[in-house]
Amino acid sequence: MIRIAIIAATVTLAAAAPAYAGTGASYLKSHQRPSGGIAEAGTRKANVSLTEWAAMGLRAAGRSPGSARRPGGRTMTTYLAHHAGSWRNAFALERGILAVVAVGRNPRSFADRNLVTALRARISPDGVIGATQNSTYWGVMALRAAGVPAPQGSLAVIRSGQRSNGGYSWSASAGPDSDDTSAAIMALRAAGQSCASRSVAHAFDYLATAQTAAHGYALLPGSSANSQSTSWAIQARHTCGLRNRQALAWLHARQLPSGAYNYQPGVTTTPAWVTGQVLPAVNGRSYPIR
Repeated sequence: MIRIAIIAATVTLAAAAPAYAGTGASYLKSHQRPSGGIAEAGTRKANVSLTEWAAMGLRAAGRSPGSARRPGGRTMTTYLAHHAGSWRNAFALERGILAVVAVGRNPRSFADRNLVTALRARISPDGVIGATQNSTYWGVMALRAAGVPAPQGSLAVIRSGQRSNGGYSWSASAGPDSDDTSAAIMALRAAGQSCASRSVAHAFDYLATAQTAAHGYALLPGSSANSQSTSWAIQARHTCGLRNRQALAWLHARQLPSGAYNYQPGVTTTPAWVTGQVLPAVNGRSYPIR
């Protein structure tokens, strides 16, 4: 299951934008290693996936992640280029394309690779991108980030995977969850699907069942809210101009003095990862970040 977990109408964004939104970006940059990549708290080695999500988060926060570097160190762009050869499966290519766009580079010509062509080669005749349903969601977002029209077959795959309760899952054999439902909404909206369509509107019905009494969002209805699921739900709702004031308040309350975000109230785990995936929501952005 992908664990990754933006804002409502413009008037709500103006009222809700937090004073701490910029410090989350500063927290991420403080975890950049000399290699140019981002390392999780408590570790010294940069992580490729974390760096990709951090690039998107920093771009959403109005920073220029491509040129970010420690004194004497390499840039984030250099780090991503060094690892671009390892982006082989569909989801790795999707994250790579999204990160390359976030650092302001062309995914059709990056580190001697055409990442868009490589991803297109992983689209099956029936429109599935990669091995799972969620890689189809992210495939559509990656292609749209690169300025490529979404394959109609892939959009049909997403719509046909919607469950009767409105939710979407990461695979045909799994039950729906809020993270994948949010990702499906963002993919459909990035491709121009109407907010009034059943595939989008009924998905919001499912998300409503995952919102807790405290207004955060849980991965599964009836579970405890977490920051990443809340961020994703906010982002999805933002694509249709829906209000998110209470969910944003829940999310803002998770921010620590360091600028990082807790995963849950009183629970700090992988704070750099969580912060990178929260920054789009608190800055009024949605995936794909361009």
